[in-house]
Amino acid sequence: MTEKKLPKCALITGAASGIGRSVAFECASKKWTLVLVDINEDGLMKVAQAIKDAHGVDVHTFVVNLAERDAPEKVLAFCDSHALEIDFLANIAGIFIFDPLINADPGRTELMLDLHVKTVTRMSVLFGARMKERQFGFIMNMASMSAWMPMPGIATYNATKAYVRSLSRSLRFELKPWHVSVTAVCPGGCNTPLLPISDDLRKLAVNLGFLMQPEKLAKKAVKATLKKKNQTIPGLMNHFFTALIILLPDWLVMFMMRRVPAYRRFFPPE
Repeated sequence: MTEKKLPKCALITGAASGIGRSVAFECASKKWTLVLVDINEDGLMKVAQAIKDAHGVDVHTFVVNLAERDAPEKVLAFCDSHALEIDFLANIAGIFIFDPLINADPGRTELMLDLHVKTVTRMSVLFGARMKERQFGFIMNMASMSAWMPMPGIATYNATKAYVRSLSRSLRFELKPWHVSVTAVCPGGCNTPLLPISDDLRKLAVNLGFLMQPEKLAKKAVKATLKKKNQTIPGLMNHFFTALIILLPDWLVMFMMRRVPAYRRFFPPE
């Protein structure tokens, strides 16, 4: 039986914290060489050292603002300068905003569009082309369950994650003849600082299974990507909620909004 070929070098964006950090540790547990990319230099150095101490693998770090127009090219140039062939790309970097779109900070909205759309696209193109040349590679793009959710307060987030999912599924067909796999990871809530909720509510959501720990998500995401899944929705409960959300009528969404305290500012004062 032919031995299954596995990656040797992984690149993870947004690796200084949250899901990106957990994906980096999961890849390190497989003894892959790592390239960690983030804008947070201090956080990136701490993660790199923790991974070296825990797993003893080679870790390269590159500090860059991925929202900048030429950031993906800079990342590729860094890899080339260190003779690093990336065969597992994890596009994780992103932000979250919960505000009515009309009132949202325009700068934050533009940042989200840059990170979730332009950067993911360009990183997939640049590193996907190299994988196509070698006829081997894996691309993991972090989408979201919200790709199916036209929900208020996260309009730009939902739209960009729907883009990531659609891009990944289409790119998968284009690269499959060259033995390069693309997987869209569509998690539900994840217990990271990106989610702006109180500690008490966070603890309750984790205990009830509504929030998944990032370490568990990372393990499921990497496993699905290595299995060459077209997409994965980690967590049995999330499969149920995705199907339910698709069926929600508009009147029910509005009914729920009027009764959730977080949405009070979405309506005129009474």
